[in-house]
Amino acid sequence: MRKFFLSILICFFIVTSVSANEINKRVKEMSLGMGSTFSAYVVDFDTKKVLYKKNEDKYLNTASIIKPLTFGAVYKVLGNNYEFKTSLYIDSNNDIYIKLGGDVLLSQSDLNNLLSNLKNLKFNKIYIDDTIFVYEQYPSTWLDEDKWPNQRMISPYIVDSNYTDIAINRSSLAKKVDIIQNNDYKIPFINELKIGDKQDINILRLYGENSHIVNLQGTVKEDEIIKMPLLKPEINFNIKVNKALEKNKILYQNVIFSKQMPNNAKEIAFVSHNIKDVSKSILYNSDNFASEVVFRVAASKYYNKSATLDDSIKMFREIYKEYLTDEDVLADGSGVSRQNLFCSETIAKILTKLFEDEEFRNLLATSNQGTLSERLIFLKDNLRAKTGTMKDFSSLCGIFNTRKNRQVVFVFITQDSNQRKALLKNFENTLVGTIYKKY
Repeated sequence: MRKFFLSILICFFIVTSVSANEINKRVKEMSLGMGSTFSAYVVDFDTKKVLYKKNEDKYLNTASIIKPLTFGAVYKVLGNNYEFKTSLYIDSNNDIYIKLGGDVLLSQSDLNNLLSNLKNLKFNKIYIDDTIFVYEQYPSTWLDEDKWPNQRMISPYIVDSNYTDIAINRSSLAKKVDIIQNNDYKIPFINELKIGDKQDINILRLYGENSHIVNLQGTVKEDEIIKMPLLKPEINFNIKVNKALEKNKILYQNVIFSKQMPNNAKEIAFVSHNIKDVSKSILYNSDNFASEVVFRVAASKYYNKSATLDDSIKMFREIYKEYLTDEDVLADGSGVSRQNLFCSETIAKILTKLFEDEEFRNLLATSNQGTLSERLIFLKDNLRAKTGTMKDFSSLCGIFNTRKNRQVVFVFITQDSNQRKALLKNFENTLVGTIYKKY
């Protein structure tokens, strides 16, 4: 009997070794470039047996594969039934408060429905309570190229995703370029666009980062609609509130200011979106803005105060303290910062713990969904994963069942590679396929 179990054990190690060699072969076949680093950690979800590892202790940038971890912390704090609410309150002076709740899915239609509750109500003034978290605009660790107009400001004032559409139109005589804004929120532009033989539009703020004036420079070959992040989300929110009042034929002529709601105020109505719907923005579509907002909302609840990014990072470290060392660095909630540093082993161990909650696991995208569009089709509904992409960088993490029905958690990180992103993504696909077949 002892020889029997010994022979099984030997066979297991032989199979594991052969499988690892096959993965190493794939890694060697992919020329990642001089100075590049490939890190991987693959573990059996049920037995916790490490199936493959390479440079697993190298601390590398994570990009967006940090999102399942930061959102995992959010999910633990807020719970699986949490509702991101935007509420109406009334106090003893008959003043109305719109209490913001960090709802990244809030729309003009939602505001219309919410404020319809004021139709038959006598009230004095309307205020907005924006204390759900501290308004910091951007993490200090983001580079200038990560900020406006490439990312939205991290504000509690959110409606219609905090974008405005700008139409770039060539005139009928094709002699000049017109900028058309049909939304109520207007951006003041200095139009320096010219007709040209290529589409090359540059969005600049030449009068300082606090200026509302935007310069549009470059050439226009064809008409285009640009989705531009708002410069002043709080002004846009006020415009949308007034539009909702007008829609409901509620006459209100006072200016709407921000003010913290008193403790004696009572809730009279709310609109909301649940955490599962919000998760799609983050885990399917890799929305950095949504990631940062909900990360702060969770910290506000965790510490029972208006939280900062530092509070959110502190919360993250407390929740995952058994897995983290001083060398693990979290600098933001979305993975945009280049200062995030984690090793693939740490990420895999945290994911393995998070995936014990099957409901959480199923929040991640499967093949051909979100940022996994047209990828790993053969694993449809047998994969939950998250991608990460930055310049000279690609990553992938997740869980799936192999052909031999073993649940496998994996993390791949490729850093400082000069290969095209498409090739790096195909490389990751090949590794997943190899693991699927060999284990």
